[in-house]
Amino acid sequence: MFFIYIIQLLQVLGQDDDPIHTSILHGSSDLGYYFVNIYVGNPPQRQSVIIDTGSSITAFPCDACDQTKSCGIHLDQYYIRKNSLTYEELDCKSQFGECTCLRCLNQQCIFSISYSEGSHLEGFYLKDQVIFGDLLMEAKSSSNESISKKDSSVTSVFGCTTRETNLFKTQQANGIMGLSPKTNTSLAFPNIVDDIHTQHNGMNLFFAICIGRIDGYMAIGQYDYSRHQKNSAYYTISYMHTQNKPVYGVKISQIKVHNKTILAGADLQSGGGSFIDSGSTLVNAHPDVTRALVNFFVCESSNCPKMQFNDDLACYVYNKTLHGSFEQFISFFPTYQFIMENNFIFDWTPKDYLTKDMVQHDAYCLPVAQFSGSVRMILGQVWMRNWDIGFDKENLTLTFVRSNCSSDQLKHNFTADDWFQNELNQSNITVKTRYPPKNVDQEFIYEALKIVIVVLTSIIIIVFIVCIRKRNLSKQNKKGSKLPEAEDENQKAVQKKVVVVQ
Repeated sequence: MFFIYIIQLLQVLGQDDDPIHTSILHGSSDLGYYFVNIYVGNPPQRQSVIIDTGSSITAFPCDACDQTKSCGIHLDQYYIRKNSLTYEELDCKSQFGECTCLRCLNQQCIFSISYSEGSHLEGFYLKDQVIFGDLLMEAKSSSNESISKKDSSVTSVFGCTTRETNLFKTQQANGIMGLSPKTNTSLAFPNIVDDIHTQHNGMNLFFAICIGRIDGYMAIGQYDYSRHQKNSAYYTISYMHTQNKPVYGVKISQIKVHNKTILAGADLQSGGGSFIDSGSTLVNAHPDVTRALVNFFVCESSNCPKMQFNDDLACYVYNKTLHGSFEQFISFFPTYQFIMENNFIFDWTPKDYLTKDMVQHDAYCLPVAQFSGSVRMILGQVWMRNWDIGFDKENLTLTFVRSNCSSDQLKHNFTADDWFQNELNQSNITVKTRYPPKNVDQEFIYEALKIVIVVLTSIIIIVFIVCIRKRNLSKQNKKGSKLPEAEDENQKAVQKKVVVVQ
C-alpha cells in the first residue's frame, strides 16, 4: 500500500499543469460519513472535513471555540488564526465571489446551520489559503524546489466554528465541506471547488465523488480517468436545482425490481423530489416510498431466516454454514433499478446497498429509512457507493461511471468476499447516522428563532417591571394621602429625591 501511495505522489509531482486535484476520502458505513483532509493557512494546518453535497458551508472549529464547553475533540487540532500569516476575518461588508456577507454581528460576518437530528453549527467567516488533499500537500513539501514552488493553494472563505452540538461535536472529523449548487451565488460564498476553478487556469468547474464501502476518492477539475477500468461506460443526465431548492435533484421516472415497476415517477417527484446528498448516511424517503422498497427486499433462498428490523432497518442474518460465501449470500437479494433520463438505468445492487448492522454484526440491512420531514427522497452515501459520480456545475449535469471506488487505484477487481472481510477487519465504530439539513434553503431559521425568543422574553420582562413599578407608586400615593400635613411635606421631599436618583 505504501508503494502505491508513493507512485501516486510521484504522478502528482511530475505534472506541472495537472488539470486534476485528487484526494483520498476516509470513511465507511460504520463511521457514517466520508471526509477529506484540507490544509489551511500559511504554514498549513490540517483540517478533516466531511464532504456534503447538501450543504453550502465549509466550517471547522478554530481557536475561538472553547473545547471544554462549545466544541468537541476531533482528529486534528483546531485551526489557530495567529499561526497563519495569511488569515483575514470578514466584516459586514465583505464580498467574495458572488456573495456579500449576509448576516453580521459585532462587525463579524456570521453563519449558522442546523440538521434534522439536532446537530448545529455557528460561528464567523474567515479567509485564508487552502490546499486540497494529502497528495498536493506532499507536493508542496517536496524537496524538489521547482515542484514545491508550484502554487497548489487557493484563497478560500470558510467558517470558524464557535459552537457545535450533537453529531458535529462528537464526530471524529473536524468539520464539513459544503459542495451544494448554492455555493458562489448571492446566497453563499464560493467553496474550494469554485475557488480552484476561478484561481487556477484550465480547471473545470467540476468535481467527482467516488464512495467505496471503505474509503474512496474525490477529484476536482475533471475525472481521474486512471482510476476507471478500460471501456468504462459513462452516463450523463441533467440535475435540477433552483434558488428555492439548491440541491442536485435527479428525475427518477420509476424504480423497478425484476423488471416490475414498484414505484412510479409521481411518487418520486412529489414535494421536494429526489436529490443526491453525500452528507446523509442512508436513503431517506417518504413512508410510502420506504415501504415499497422494503417490501421487495426479499432473500430468495430457502436457507434465509426471517427478515428482522434493527433500528427500523430491514435486515437478514448471514450464516456462512447455511449461505456459503458472501458472494453467494448477496446473490439471494434483488437489484433495484432507478430509471432516469437518457435511458440511463442506475443499478443499485446488493453489493452496493447491503449494510452491516452496527449492533448485530452478522446482520445485513437495506439502508432505507423513513423521513419525517417534507415529501422528498434523499439519496445518501449508501446510494452513491461504487459509482464515480461527476458533478459538472458549469453544464448542470451529473455523470455516472461504475468503479470500485478504492483508494488504491491499481486494484479494480474486488469480490464481495473481499469487502466483506475488510469490513469485519475494521474496528467496530458506533454508527453516527447523519441526516440532511432541516431545510436546505433555510439554514438560518435556527438563529432567527433564537432572536425572536430573546425579543419576546425582553418585552415580557419590561412589561412585568412596568406593572410592578406602577403598583408600587399606587401604594405610595394611597399611603401618602393619610399622613398629617407636615409629614406629607416630608414624604413629598423624599419622593422627589428618589425620582432624582432614579
